[in-house]
Amino acid sequence: MNQILRIIAKLLSIFGRFWIKYINRPLYKSCLGYCGKNVDLRLYRNPGMLSHVYMYDNTNIYHGFRFISVTGKFIMKKNSGAAAGLTVITGNHQRVMGKGFKELSGNHIDDIEKDVVVEEDVWLGANVTLLSGVTIGRGATVGAGSVCIKSVPPYAVVIGNPAKVVGFNFIPEQVIEHELALYAPEERLPIDLLEKNYKKYLVDRVSEIKSFTKI
Repeated sequence: MNQILRIIAKLLSIFGRFWIKYINRPLYKSCLGYCGKNVDLRLYRNPGMLSHVYMYDNTNIYHGFRFISVTGKFIMKKNSGAAAGLTVITGNHQRVMGKGFKELSGNHIDDIEKDVVVEEDVWLGANVTLLSGVTIGRGATVGAGSVCIKSVPPYAVVIGNPAKVVGFNFIPEQVIEHELALYAPEERLPIDLLEKNYKKYLVDRVSEIKSFTKI
């Protein structure tokens, strides 16, 4: 009997992998608003409004993805990816004088919806949450469990709830060298913007960052 059960379990495991790889994932990808080349979408929760999700070339979102939206879009640009447990929320309930909150939240008429954008070459760690209107800048890294309530500058490293900049993946001169190999001249970020962000978010905040990270 035990041997029969083991055989059944093995067959079910094989069937499960086949189902996910050749049926589930292609089905999810066919529902996307846009699907580029080499897209890996492992959606094991409510698919939601997948027609409002746009995934460009060489992108991935691993299992546990939750997309909560009514009209907003989620856009992930090329060469970016997310670990397990990504949550994206494009809406934001607002208060209206003279009306109770429950009168509004049920029908979403008064919701404020803003797109969420992940630029190129971004990595989102496990269980990251991106809230309405946030843009994650090119080359950024968002640490596991972070909740982004504000946009993240290019190449920044952010952690926490709410997420804060604690560093950069490259200094400005290295970004220039990095982008020479990856982007056309008209697509590269200007050095003055990179230097401005580096000073604003890192150099001028060293004491705050040390306190935040308890270094």
